[in-house]
Amino acid sequence: MKILLRFIALLILVNILFPKNINAQQEQAYELTKLEIEGNNFLDAEDIFLVLASQQSPNWFSQFVHSFTSFGEDALYFDSLLIPSDLEILKRYYRHNGFFSPTFSYKYELDKENKEASLTYFVNEGEQIYFNNFKVSGIEKISGEFIYYINELTKTDTTIRFSGDLVQSKSDQIYNYLRDKGFMLASVETPVIIVDTMKNKVDVQIEVKTGRRYIIDELRVQRTGENKELVEDELLKTIVNVDTGDYYNFYDLRNGQVRLFRTGLFTNVLVSGVIADTVADKVPLLISADIGTLYEISPEIIMNNENQVFNLGLGIGFTRKNFLGDARKFTVKASSAAQDISEFLSNPQISDTTIFGYADARVIIEQPILFGKSINTRLENYVTLQKRKNEYNQTLYGTKLSFDFELPQFVYATGLQTYFNWENSKSIFTENYVRSIFIDAGYSDSVTSEATNRIKQDTNFEQQVTNTVLGVQLSANKTNNLIFPTRGYAISILAEDGNSIRRLFDNLTKTKFEGPQYYKLIFTSTFYLPVYASPENSFGGKFKVGYIRTYRGDNSQIPLNQRLFSGGSNSVRGWISRDLASSEVSNIGVGSFDDLQQLLLSDISPGGFFTIEGSIETRNRLIGKVGSALFIDFGNTWNSYKNFQWNTVAIAAGFGLRYYSDFVPFRVDFGFKVYDPQNRKSFLKKSFFDIMQFHLGIGEAF
Repeated sequence: MKILLRFIALLILVNILFPKNINAQQEQAYELTKLEIEGNNFLDAEDIFLVLASQQSPNWFSQFVHSFTSFGEDALYFDSLLIPSDLEILKRYYRHNGFFSPTFSYKYELDKENKEASLTYFVNEGEQIYFNNFKVSGIEKISGEFIYYINELTKTDTTIRFSGDLVQSKSDQIYNYLRDKGFMLASVETPVIIVDTMKNKVDVQIEVKTGRRYIIDELRVQRTGENKELVEDELLKTIVNVDTGDYYNFYDLRNGQVRLFRTGLFTNVLVSGVIADTVADKVPLLISADIGTLYEISPEIIMNNENQVFNLGLGIGFTRKNFLGDARKFTVKASSAAQDISEFLSNPQISDTTIFGYADARVIIEQPILFGKSINTRLENYVTLQKRKNEYNQTLYGTKLSFDFELPQFVYATGLQTYFNWENSKSIFTENYVRSIFIDAGYSDSVTSEATNRIKQDTNFEQQVTNTVLGVQLSANKTNNLIFPTRGYAISILAEDGNSIRRLFDNLTKTKFEGPQYYKLIFTSTFYLPVYASPENSFGGKFKVGYIRTYRGDNSQIPLNQRLFSGGSNSVRGWISRDLASSEVSNIGVGSFDDLQQLLLSDISPGGFFTIEGSIETRNRLIGKVGSALFIDFGNTWNSYKNFQWNTVAIAAGFGLRYYSDFVPFRVDFGFKVYDPQNRKSFLKKSFFDIMQFHLGIGEAF
């Protein structure tokens, strides 16, 4: 007995002094520099690597950066104890993707001199197993239309390989559909998979427990927070927009909850059925809301890509929530931003010739309900001072009324907005800019001086235009992720009519309107292709076409901020904002400010009336939240679609870096003029700084 006790004590002492298995310790000292899989003919290796327990060590640069920052990753080491886990993971992963009889083996090598290890898994995938049919049980007692929809939902192409993800997706769709049709307590059991290895087919059986179909018989409101007495119960019920007598619908409840959050009144909200108080097929609905402060002062640092450039500045706003009731918000705010913040801070004057930026003041009234419907309505009055560096100053003041509609659940479009905008703009051009326009157009110095002096006497380089716009924007987003999409597409169609309302008003009041009438159409589409398996990498493109047609009057009187332009951080990145247009200024007479406007229509910064743009971009993660991008952009702006020629399309290419914060990506792009229609000399023969353009941006380029 004493010998046994001594032996046990010796074992305990060895475990204390040498807590790790010697072989494991040796293996863990080897960095796993190579992880491979062979024989995977149908499944992508990158997808497989994501699920394995063993992971390849990051490259030396990532390790170096991680040694003194929070970026990058530390070295990873080989552990033979993870191999059984990897083999089991491989088996489950292949089964999940339609291979029910694969076999696996492995091999690893240790480089004792360099302390490196390589690990290779060998796969014999076997036969692919295809779907045969789905069978849903437990729905026999519900309405025939529900049964029909569920059966339609579970129809599957029998020529595609079995996928566990597809089975789970259909189970989730059945569950969500039932909950949206009143079956509040519906549940879907784990699908049963029956494999016929002789026919290489799979039958899927899904058992559903529908439970009762519930009707909402009562709306209860529970208010908490410091200002709970200042918000009425009826307001919360109106915003949620669910009535007694309606069938329970989880989608409607979730939308009601979102609408409550959007008002900004509440710090916490929950809309749910009270299961404990159900009676037969009746369920009360509880709207719980915590009401926060009704007054808000919000200083802000402005960082945006407005007008295709990176703007950086400061702003401050005051908001009174629940203004005059009905969850209405009253906001007053002011902001100022510049492209070059160092110049702006050293001399913050909007009239200074070194400043390129804007100052803005707005008064906004916004409400979530209109005529008892969920239509977010916004009335905005504004004054904006814009400064185009060394070119012109512009003062804008106007009013905009917009309506943002909430669309039904099963429609193609995901967004619909209509608006009316009345705006007065006054532009004051610099004398040097006016001179440069005539010189660039090929006029002599004497003609330039004479024309410039004449225009100065007649107009003092000023132009004032009043414009009314009636617009509608329809959009559909079918991407898999709003922040970093890797699959799917999105489209947007913008249609505007300029000055028809103004002409109608002037006709009714017997006044004379001499401005142009026009319409604007812009179509934008983005798409993301399944080039990469990893959700951290993306390959996509953008195509945009815009057209403005004047059907009455002179298009030279269309305000500059209503025209189309190319170039900038979200456009063709080899050029600065509004820097792209075609040279179309020959045979234009000079003698009045209208002639100057005709020149401004052409290849000068204010843009034109027809544009085409496109981009192709690959986005790849490098280290942690740091990523890279390679892109090709093309496009330009013309006075008319009739002036479009392929040899006038500008082409840029470049690269960029991304930092993917928890809120929005920040980016730096370096664009290079590969083909410049204004200077067709090979870019290889131009200086580096003549062809390179640097951009800062918030969010992706598209």
